[in-house]
Amino acid sequence: MQNNSTEKPSLQIDPKVFVQYILRYWFLFLIGISGSLSYAYYQVRYTVPKVNTTSRMLVKDEYSSWGQEYFLPGMELVSGRNRLVNEIGIIKSIPLMTLVSKELNWDVSYFKVGNIKTTDQYPNSDFTLEFDSTLSEQSFYLKFEKKDHFRISNNLDSLNQVPLRRVNEVFTFNKSDLEITKVSSRIRFGDDYLVKIKNFESWSRDFQRSLKIDVENQESSILILSEINSNSDRSIDFLNSLMRTYIRWGMDQNNLIASNTISFVDMQLRGISDSLVTTELLLEQFHQKNFSERLYITEESGRSNFIEVVDLEEQLTQRSIQREYYEALIQTLKKEDFTAFPSAAVFGFQDPNVDKMINRIYTVIQEINEKLLHYQEGNEVIKMKESELDQYKKDLIQVSEANKLQVNQLIDSIRSVIAVEESKVMKIPREQREYYNLVRENKLLSDLYTYLLNKRSEASIARASNLPKAQILDFADNYRVSSVGPKSKSIYLSSLLIGLILPLVAVLIFYFSNSKIVDSSDIENNTTIPLLGTVAFKKSLNNNLVVSGNLKSVVAESYRSIRTNLNFMSEGKEKVKVLVTSSVSGEGKTFTSINLASIYAAAGKKTIIVGADLRKPKIFDDFELLNDVGLSTYLINKGTLEEVTQKTRILNLDLISSGPIPPNPAELIESDRMNVLMSQLEKKYDAIIIDSPPLGLVTDALLLKKYADVGVYILRHNYTKKAHLKNVSQLYEDGVLTNMGLVVNAVTQKQGIGYGGNYGYGYGYGYGYGYGYGYGYGYYSEDK
Repeated sequence: MQNNSTEKPSLQIDPKVFVQYILRYWFLFLIGISGSLSYAYYQVRYTVPKVNTTSRMLVKDEYSSWGQEYFLPGMELVSGRNRLVNEIGIIKSIPLMTLVSKELNWDVSYFKVGNIKTTDQYPNSDFTLEFDSTLSEQSFYLKFEKKDHFRISNNLDSLNQVPLRRVNEVFTFNKSDLEITKVSSRIRFGDDYLVKIKNFESWSRDFQRSLKIDVENQESSILILSEINSNSDRSIDFLNSLMRTYIRWGMDQNNLIASNTISFVDMQLRGISDSLVTTELLLEQFHQKNFSERLYITEESGRSNFIEVVDLEEQLTQRSIQREYYEALIQTLKKEDFTAFPSAAVFGFQDPNVDKMINRIYTVIQEINEKLLHYQEGNEVIKMKESELDQYKKDLIQVSEANKLQVNQLIDSIRSVIAVEESKVMKIPREQREYYNLVRENKLLSDLYTYLLNKRSEASIARASNLPKAQILDFADNYRVSSVGPKSKSIYLSSLLIGLILPLVAVLIFYFSNSKIVDSSDIENNTTIPLLGTVAFKKSLNNNLVVSGNLKSVVAESYRSIRTNLNFMSEGKEKVKVLVTSSVSGEGKTFTSINLASIYAAAGKKTIIVGADLRKPKIFDDFELLNDVGLSTYLINKGTLEEVTQKTRILNLDLISSGPIPPNPAELIESDRMNVLMSQLEKKYDAIIIDSPPLGLVTDALLLKKYADVGVYILRHNYTKKAHLKNVSQLYEDGVLTNMGLVVNAVTQKQGIGYGGNYGYGYGYGYGYGYGYGYGYGYYSEDK
């Protein structure tokens, strides 16, 4: 007999049992491997190959441009500070991608539709599509039937159903005028083509998603730009266009302040130039008149007053420049596209407060541009920044208007002083006074014109000296293209691994979710009740009389082993009483009672089966006997032992069937008549087999246990639940059930795991069962 150990952890895996589970579900592995390899073949065969195209670009970091503003006058207008992380964000920004998409002008894409793959024909397509500006984003299919005839449709399946159209003729399709031109001689008639129309915005989004930017190493500012695409030519053109556009954009941004300064100075020069020409003409006319009339101007007369007026006029000019600066700043701030404005120092005066406010506005504009890289227009974060920018603009406009008002007051004050000085000049002769005024005005305009020309020259030098913020190190080309997939070896290996893992996970789920008795570990982990033996599963049974029909069958050998183990448990008694029970019906309790009794009878022992299942009697059917009288009849004193005992057709085997179903079976079993019956049977028979009701349903089996020497608890393979076994084991450990053994019925390796170890082995028909300590095997000459 097998004495089982104490309970083990529920998640512990028995390697031998698990291997047998794998063998049981071998078809899952076959399905998994076949399916995974088929999927791998499909991926390798039908997936469009992808390539990775790269380029390298050096970007100036935030320290690379420090000091350049001191090299030449005006360089402060283009000196930029940029951090590498911000530059990466700018490169991937939608505005820059939009510039790239407009430069590439990929509004039409052509694809050749094959039986397996659809191939992008960029940069050389087999034909060209001309269309008007009303054509929206869409895709459609073409099929060339002849060199100058084709069909066009929105669906590939309906191409053969639409009418033919001619090449180089305008036709209307999807409410737009189209024309197919430049048909190549490479076209094979019957080939299908796919045409996609995509606008700049869509291309910009696609570029932003596909572009990948990496830093070559942490210490450098070299960027690696890459894109994975099925068409390397597209990636090469995109990356090169992106780098060129980024460099142009950076130079335009750096030149913005210088360009604004030049525009402002040019506007002032145009007005001064007209006034200067006028004064020079008047001065020339004055000289001609003096020469003709022989007038001579004395330089000393009124010279001090004239010099004083000239000095005041220079002050007035400087203040006028300040007023024009504030006026231009106010007008620029009111524009929606305000981006930058030159410092007051560029025009010869200092206003640190205005400069500080301009820098603050410029900083907020940069922050908004950076936020737009991560948020869409209209986002709350963008709205808050735009609101902050509007407030800064309003504040600067107020300050500029206040400064302008103050400058106007200074201009009025200077003019009043000039008027006083001019009144002194009025005392000198008219010709000399007129000459002084013309010279004074001409000098002021000439000095102002020269000053503005110098400032324009400085701004032009700064713009011309502006260096790009990036440098292309390696253009994208065919030498920087590498394949990224599909990699057939890795696809097959990974698919094979998945094809093995998924069935293995399924087997693990089956293993841990099993709630029934399947293998010997299920018994070992749930009970300490000893195992008496196992009985093989036998198909196509007409009735439960298996042993009596063939004493040399494998089932008969099983019950001989169980009989031998019962002899050990009953300590070798000549007469034995065995109680047979189970948890629920259908586990083979009656089958075991009949065949165990048959094996005792075959050994020459006078045996009787007591049908103690008064609630559901059926044991009499297998012997083809009647159930008119039986145990219930005897217990209610309606029959004697001889009257309720029936002879079976098996030698040495009698039967007391259950009899009519009583209303109080438990009370009858507890009656004194049951004690009398068992005493009488003990004297008359060598082996008494008590077929009791299921232990898990009623208490009758517990009441009958006192009449038995040994108890047999039936487990059905892959049927009895572990919870039922645990309940019986608890009764065994509590001493309610004593001298009890287990018999596993209907064992088959096709359903689960055979029982064995030291107690069993497998044999020709695929069944396995226990043989106790080895006794009871052989021809058994005493069995007849």
